[in-house]
Amino acid sequence: MKLSNIMYALGFASIVASAASFTSGKVDNGKSGDEKEHSGLFVGFWPPTFFILGKIIEDRENANKNIITGE
Repeated sequence: MKLSNIMYALGFASIVASAASFTSGKVDNGKSGDEKEHSGLFVGFWPPTFFILGKIIEDRENANKNIITGE
């Protein structure tokens, strides 16, 4: 499996994790509902990062360049 596909999958998985964390505002283990929503919003910032990294890696894979250095 290509690394770019893994990054895209992680982006979609973090969208699902963010939505699940945000909507489950139940109070458990001493956390308030607000704290759970904040963690859901924090995880919501991850997908753009994974998608951008996936695109960069995909471009380098297609150009047969080194994924890390781009050479």
